[in-house]
Amino acid sequence: MNDFLMVILFSLIGSSAGIITGLVPGLHTNNIAILMLFLSSFMGDEFAIYLCVLIVAAATSHTFLNIIPSTFIGAPDEDKALIALPAHSMLMEGRGYEAIEISAYSSLLSIIFCLILIYPFKFILTNPLNLYYIIKDITPWILICISIIVVFTNKNFISALLIFLISGLLGLVIWDMNSSFLIKSSPIFPALLGLFGVPALIYSYETNVPEQIIETKKRNIGKRGIFEGAIAGGFVSILPGISSAVATTIVMTIKKERSKEEIVSLLSATNTSTNFFVISALFLILKARSGFAIALKELIYVERWEGIIFPYPMNLFLIAVIISAVISYFATLYLGEKFAVGLSEISYNLLLKISLLIIVGMVIISDGWKGVIILIASSSIGMLCLELKVRRSVCMGVLMVPVIISLMRI
Repeated sequence: MNDFLMVILFSLIGSSAGIITGLVPGLHTNNIAILMLFLSSFMGDEFAIYLCVLIVAAATSHTFLNIIPSTFIGAPDEDKALIALPAHSMLMEGRGYEAIEISAYSSLLSIIFCLILIYPFKFILTNPLNLYYIIKDITPWILICISIIVVFTNKNFISALLIFLISGLLGLVIWDMNSSFLIKSSPIFPALLGLFGVPALIYSYETNVPEQIIETKKRNIGKRGIFEGAIAGGFVSILPGISSAVATTIVMTIKKERSKEEIVSLLSATNTSTNFFVISALFLILKARSGFAIALKELIYVERWEGIIFPYPMNLFLIAVIISAVISYFATLYLGEKFAVGLSEISYNLLLKISLLIIVGMVIISDGWKGVIILIASSSIGMLCLELKVRRSVCMGVLMVPVIISLMRI
């Protein structure tokens, strides 16, 4: 019982930490993971499992809350890069809170789907089908096919190819760059802010944002898209070097024409489910596919999940995921409403200026002067993408090209 109470306590602390990292552009659960690794050196080994519970809860919570800055200030992190576009568009229609509500519901439902899919995921990934060992060697070719679909489904595919290649070149330049400054970060952060966040803010300037509609009602959200997102999250969680940002690109190629509501729902589900299955993959193939999973592997001995019964640490992590998901769902709705109400009480142009200052400030803090250069370069690419009127999913070349080349060992 004492163990269970400790899991609840550290799940609550982790959820709170994830709420903070989700709301602040530039902070990520990797920052929490690094902090826990540091604290573990001052604590007994018996606390290591609870620090892991905290990390898992924070990672789950982060995937819920980061929709808020993506929607209201157009400042996405890596996982929410594509979702910032339709969510911010809904904001300009007075439906920012609706985007928050759809995202929170989709993330919560995706957790339920993931819990249902966890045994099929195991049987497909390992014995008896052993899919992981089949596809791991053809991963770069899978990504090449996805890239071709992403580019050539644009009406102006020549321009789309140009943007994809320029974004990919930027990705290659910054891929191995160590640009962390005052806090642990990645050059991918300013790159994605420039590709997806800054252009939206600039194009929104001098635009009057309508009063936000705050109403809680039953939304007609298709569960099929959420299920697709859960499947995509499971798929990419086993592939090396591929984040949920790339997973969202994969899902977007399944069906080209989707409403803004469908996109928000689909990508939120993909984002949250990727985190869930990264934890499952850790116990199934003993591979850490994200920063927080690496920290888990550093803190505790990870036992392979062989039979029907979950390994003991995995049991605790699943409890943490469920607790964090419920807390984060209500926290997202509550804080999203506060942001939406507050938005109507201030000048939106002033908010845009403040948002740009926050973005530049966070880039300087995390990546220094190199980050500012990356931000300017990527913002130029993002603006060019808007001018050429191609879908901004092609900007995900910034991640896909370096991953393909690294996997092919070119």
